[in-house]
Amino acid sequence: MLTKHTPFFQSVILCTLILFLASCSSDKDAEITEPPAPPFVPEVTYEPTASLKSVAAYPIGMIVSAKKLANDTTFKAYLNTDFNSITAENDMKMANIFKGAGNYDFSDGDVIVAYAKANGFRVFGHALIWHNSVPGWLRNFAGSDTEFEALIEAYIKATVTHFAQEKSTINGQEVSVVAGWDVVNEAFTEAAKNDLFRQRLGSDYVAKCFQWAREADADVKLFYNDYNLESQQSKMLEVTTMIDDFTSRNIPIDGVGLQMHIDYMNPSRQQIQSNVDLLLQKNVLIHFSELDMTVNKSRTLKSLSYQRALAQEERYRQVVELFNNIPPEKRFGITLWGMRDTDSWLLNFHDNPNEYPLLFDASYNYKIAHRGFFEGLQ
Repeated sequence: MLTKHTPFFQSVILCTLILFLASCSSDKDAEITEPPAPPFVPEVTYEPTASLKSVAAYPIGMIVSAKKLANDTTFKAYLNTDFNSITAENDMKMANIFKGAGNYDFSDGDVIVAYAKANGFRVFGHALIWHNSVPGWLRNFAGSDTEFEALIEAYIKATVTHFAQEKSTINGQEVSVVAGWDVVNEAFTEAAKNDLFRQRLGSDYVAKCFQWAREADADVKLFYNDYNLESQQSKMLEVTTMIDDFTSRNIPIDGVGLQMHIDYMNPSRQQIQSNVDLLLQKNVLIHFSELDMTVNKSRTLKSLSYQRALAQEERYRQVVELFNNIPPEKRFGITLWGMRDTDSWLLNFHDNPNEYPLLFDASYNYKIAHRGFFEGLQ
């Protein structure tokens, strides 16, 4: 009778133990040399298959400065790839141009216009009159209101006339490189209602400025520009009432710029559409003129998460789709207010370095927000 003490049993137990240990060793080695694949981590950047301007039915704009155009070759490479309209962020504002009575420095604007002409861009002028861009000497001007008005009229006419001189040929037709101007910026704000131009030019100063701009250039498109027009119905109604008043008095106005400094959640698509619909009742061009999109007002993010980037991508797609639904004859274009997240004015304005409002990250990688914009153009 075989028992566990016999040599056979002892040899079977020994062999089993050896095989078990070998198997354990083999599994352990496999675990070390062939680790399981890590879970897939979605990317917040991507590589586009075509440029924005190549698929858009209207101009796609970007803000620039003379300094960037002179010194930043990477910026220019991406600018030339994706965009075909440029707006001076600050270089063509009054504070940078108006040095004294009859004394104008157009040099920064000239750099921008020359670059546009050489590279096939449209230029949009921004902005002739804005209460936050007034040179110190003018704010402290001690002359009469009549003398002040003469200064403003001369400045507007000199500036518009100067930039009207540069021409390009498009489809065999000679046109000005500067296609339009924000004549007055942000007049329907409490700050503007109590500031210099209304005080010294009178309550009808906006109409005066539009009239002077038209006298300087019969063809350039003249815009009123403001923030929250996409979200505040009361402000949009002020603008549409102004348009009706201008029309009744033959005061020229060609378009309205909705700045579109929005958030990834607010205002709702329905609210934006409702306010755009109010403007569509008027015979004016529509410009989404300073588009960007905050995603971190709550300051909960230290870097851009995939989920937040995905929400931003979808929101950009919605905004562009909405603009696409505007009748073609009323679409002036969409302008982005900055290229890289780190270039955005919003970081300082909100004192928040962890904000990601634009289409490119700090290293000029295309964010999936760019993909949303691109797909919205389809």
